[in-house]
Amino acid sequence: MDEDGNKYKKFDDVQLKMLICWNGGFKTADDQYNNDVAKAIRDKIGVTVEFEGINMSETEKLNQIFATGDMPDMINAPYWGGTAGETGVIKKGGNEGRLIDIKDMVPNYPNIADAYDIGVISTKYLENDIETESGARYVLPTEVAGSKEDIALWGYGVFVRGDVPEALGVDVSTIKTSEQLMDFMKQARDYGFKDINGNDCIVATTYHNGWSYDDYAQSFSEKKLTSYALDENGKMTHFNLTEDYVNKQLFIWEMVHEGILDKECFTQTDDRGKEKVGNGTALFSCAQYGITVDATKLTGLYDTHPEMRYIPVGPLNYKDGSPLVQIESEGRSGSPAIVFPTTCSNIDAALTWLDYLNSKEGTKLICYGFEGDTYELNEQGQPRMNADLTARYAENAEAVKEELRERGIMYMASRTYVAKKNNLWFGEPGPFEADALDPYVADYRKQRPAEVIPGYAIDALAPGFEGYDEFSQWAFDGEKEKEYKERAFFADTEEEARSILEDYQEYLRTQDGGKMQEFLDYMTEVSTSRDDIVY
Repeated sequence: MDEDGNKYKKFDDVQLKMLICWNGGFKTADDQYNNDVAKAIRDKIGVTVEFEGINMSETEKLNQIFATGDMPDMINAPYWGGTAGETGVIKKGGNEGRLIDIKDMVPNYPNIADAYDIGVISTKYLENDIETESGARYVLPTEVAGSKEDIALWGYGVFVRGDVPEALGVDVSTIKTSEQLMDFMKQARDYGFKDINGNDCIVATTYHNGWSYDDYAQSFSEKKLTSYALDENGKMTHFNLTEDYVNKQLFIWEMVHEGILDKECFTQTDDRGKEKVGNGTALFSCAQYGITVDATKLTGLYDTHPEMRYIPVGPLNYKDGSPLVQIESEGRSGSPAIVFPTTCSNIDAALTWLDYLNSKEGTKLICYGFEGDTYELNEQGQPRMNADLTARYAENAEAVKEELRERGIMYMASRTYVAKKNNLWFGEPGPFEADALDPYVADYRKQRPAEVIPGYAIDALAPGFEGYDEFSQWAFDGEKEKEYKERAFFADTEEEARSILEDYQEYLRTQDGGKMQEFLDYMTEVSTSRDDIVY
């Protein structure tokens, strides 16, 4: 029994493997069996899980393991729902009998039983991506908020080296459109800035495979949950078929053409992106602010060149001029997820392990470690990392993370939490965040708050279109779209880039005998089928 009265079955040293199917690897303790946390979990429930990461495309890896049958006991992978590539592979694996149906099992494990509650996940996600036609559920959603307080604030945006606006006399808080951002980046390009090693700079970069260059073009976006909208005639259209879509991609073309966006960024690794940011070689960064700040702490730039610390630009506004927020559906409509291949050697042990890690006691253990050693309880009975660790974390977070990781602390939770309740339970999203979260990051999260848009997202009705599975494979093929977009980004002229993008739109309109228009007509028709539809 744990501190909250939960009882767990005790197994006889069951050892399991979990594949963390996210490109870029997954850092663990060197000894995953004998570290302090693993031993404590084993003492409690008799189960040890060891993690393995990947350095390849997630979709490619999923296809590979399902094709070969060489599968681990558990897989954590992207499951964004809809037409996302990884989602399709996982659904196919379930339909082909390669995954265990956990629908009737999960309610027996109280700490993960709320994974399917509406508000934790959305009705759309449950009905269209979790539930199968046969009623089976193969997917356990993870990294979803178990309480309103626990909605993760990701802090996406555009960030600039702090000495750049200082030198150029620019007030970054006044930059609200992508066009204003472009003017600012051109000034930075022409100034002649150097990095911490005295080398020439590139203007703007991203992290792995272009993640997420869209941040530079945010003011072309509308404040919506989906890519669908009704046109002036009340007919359904999709963003990829609009002039706004073309203009958004042409903005990225201009960034490349003007020597602003790093050409290597579309194929580089996260480590390569972090290197450019960490050395101050890229004047502008994007994606999540915490990643940029951590990159500068890892190299020492944060402390040795405080004038170069990256600061937020804007934030930019939406197309209508309203400020960017972090839009959330009523419950997540896509998430990381855990699936259990039929090769799982002990599904009861796997679910018990997840159940314990998602209990208050188990979460405290894997996040904070051991009372009186790594953490103490505050006056509210909440764990807080001890003063020594907190001070050292503020100075060098990566070094402290590595030290704790070797003891098994602070890495398991990141890929195992189901309906997160850390803030509700402990008063902070994660260890150190109440006391040592970087103040730049803490302030920026307040600038990009979460805003829940209630209702049933219109794209959830799309799978009702006859032949949708076959249609969606080409209509929403991310790789096909990426191919067209990147050809356009590297075109010699704007006219050529526009032509490539319009060719993509023509491909969408004419493929399969004009099936796209049939689909949009269907979407127009069903848009009145519920009174809680949102776009």
